[in-house]
Amino acid sequence: MADTIKCPNCTANLVFDADTQKLVCDFCGASFLPDELTFIPEETKDHPEEMKKPEETSEVSSEKAAPSEEEAPEISTDDYSQFVCNACGAAVITDKTTSASFCAFCGSPALIGQRLTNEFRPKYIIPFAYGREKAIQKFFSWCKGGRYTPISFVSDKNIEKLTGLYVPFWLFDIDGHMDFSGTGIDVNVVSTGSKTVTTTKYYDVKRKGTHHWQRIPLDAETKIDDKLMEAIEPFNYKGLRNYDFKYIPGFFADTYDLKPKDLDQRIRDRAKAYMKEEFKLSTKNYDRMSDVKDNSTYGEPKAELALLPVWFLSYKYLGKKYQFAMNGQSGEVAGTPPISMVKRFILFSVLLAVLAVITKIIVGLMLGGYVG
Repeated sequence: MADTIKCPNCTANLVFDADTQKLVCDFCGASFLPDELTFIPEETKDHPEEMKKPEETSEVSSEKAAPSEEEAPEISTDDYSQFVCNACGAAVITDKTTSASFCAFCGSPALIGQRLTNEFRPKYIIPFAYGREKAIQKFFSWCKGGRYTPISFVSDKNIEKLTGLYVPFWLFDIDGHMDFSGTGIDVNVVSTGSKTVTTTKYYDVKRKGTHHWQRIPLDAETKIDDKLMEAIEPFNYKGLRNYDFKYIPGFFADTYDLKPKDLDQRIRDRAKAYMKEEFKLSTKNYDRMSDVKDNSTYGEPKAELALLPVWFLSYKYLGKKYQFAMNGQSGEVAGTPPISMVKRFILFSVLLAVLAVITKIIVGLMLGGYVG
């Protein structure tokens, strides 16, 4: 049974190169577009639809139901390995040729290989667009913006923990039926000479209509910070592909532990926030709104599972853990860098010295002259 993707030329293992968007062979130097590999691996023999060429369009019908637990087939346990972190319990999946050195979530090297038993197969995938070297450059560039960032934070030793991980996301479709009412207020002020006239007008405002949102992404993993994932949005769905295992080698992939029903409140809250924005845009011609009532309703959300690319770095500084993420498609980086107390003290001392010099000059001028 095949447990790797083999090079057609020399049978060595192929790895997906995000920079070239090709599967490359480190042994003979050959490279192939994923669609050029027409052989059918063991993983897909029972699921021939997985080998179909991805559709050109990225549109998804909102009529499709969310995949149920019974509908999602399991991948072959001979094709992939699962690593479980002894420190935090996180589990990630990779092909058998990719070794795990650090946990993507806590940075611990305490990883143990286990038999893959979790349900895994998604419907869609967005391949990584940034390889490791470009991801490091992006991350270093972002770090330079942190004035108080510790020097050790951007060290080569720390950057070794940068991990490329396909994160499971549920992509939600949801309908919202807008029903807002309120009072629009316009204030007009006219000044003539010393006289000022203020005219205030009030309007009854009602807004109704139907809005449909597609593919709102919510991460399906409890160990990942939700705000961190929202901070690296958006993902460009033009890059969405039907799930193909050939994009996995060289990276890790996480298994979901949150089902769509577990995210029901989050998706509704997000839809409500979008609806409020729609209402705000529709009433921007008024100076302000008052007595706003929101009686909007929302339909049942539908979801499909996708793997989206994220570069992760977990860092410990003075006993506190910091997590950083980079959108593996757009390069957007999010996280809060640690603060170096040494750098902060130095900057404070410099500012204090500058302030002392300025104070001396001002006092000298007030006393009738300044002598350096």
